[in-house]
Amino acid sequence: MGRSIISVDDSEVAQDYIRAALEDLGYDNITSFLRPVDALEALTTGTVSADLILLDVMMPDIDGIELCARIREQERLADVPIIMLTSRNDMDTLSHAFLAGANDYVTKPFNRIELQARMRSSLRFKSELDRRRVNSLSLARSSVPYAEMSAVLNNKVGFGSALQCIPKEAHEMLALIVFRVDLSSDRLEFSEGEIDKIYRVLGQRLAEVPMLAGDIFAHWDADLFCFATCLSSEFRLRGVARNFIDAVSSLDNPLRVDRALVCPRLHAIIQMPSKLSPASALGHAISVSERHIGPDEILIVSSEEGSSSADS
Repeated sequence: MGRSIISVDDSEVAQDYIRAALEDLGYDNITSFLRPVDALEALTTGTVSADLILLDVMMPDIDGIELCARIREQERLADVPIIMLTSRNDMDTLSHAFLAGANDYVTKPFNRIELQARMRSSLRFKSELDRRRVNSLSLARSSVPYAEMSAVLNNKVGFGSALQCIPKEAHEMLALIVFRVDLSSDRLEFSEGEIDKIYRVLGQRLAEVPMLAGDIFAHWDADLFCFATCLSSEFRLRGVARNFIDAVSSLDNPLRVDRALVCPRLHAIIQMPSKLSPASALGHAISVSERHIGPDEILIVSSEEGSSSADS
């Protein structure tokens, strides 16, 4: 296969294992780097191209997280999937990796099936991005093309249009997060103007949260905000949800909007990839958010309504 894959790991044993796993999938265009500085130079100068990048976390000189962040500074590499390879699975390390721009991770020692599955999923997503880029002229005829690298949209019309532009082949890769705002206040009622201003302030704050290529975000309606992505491990989705929640938590508490004093909190319903159409998946997540009552900040759901897990 012609896909170009970059592997950066200071362990020759790990490099051999990765190469064997990729060759089992039929990929032979693999460039390995033992030194992260060499990989960064090659990627920065364009000496090598990449459809997938595998980065070890613990490396000398430049660790994998810093290398990931430097790679993301290159505009032409903004949408290249990056998978972190790590023997550490603590939340702090992985959170920093995702903030640096990583898309997924695999823990060491490797499970070959898991490694291959993550790589296959990432390469499939990259293929979809490339295909949409090639077809960008036709997609541009739609009101809000999903082919944009990333988009912050004003309303449900734009978000819905973006979802409609996702190719059918990518539907099973789509994940959604529905955020519901909980306004705790010393006042029981707000005027319509105050409500609009509160959500506008929150929307501006949420729009500042970094997104990866292909992600879309919008103020859906009233107290609902929606996020969609086609590159979505559960851990990455939890990290995205946490970033949005923390963005609201970092606002002044209480937040003053005109005469209103509010203590906004965000609750996230994560709709995992499923066989549902984008519209059905979104409808399911919104329905769950409307019925969800409890202290949990993050709730994971599948297309099966009874299947869920929660974080608080």
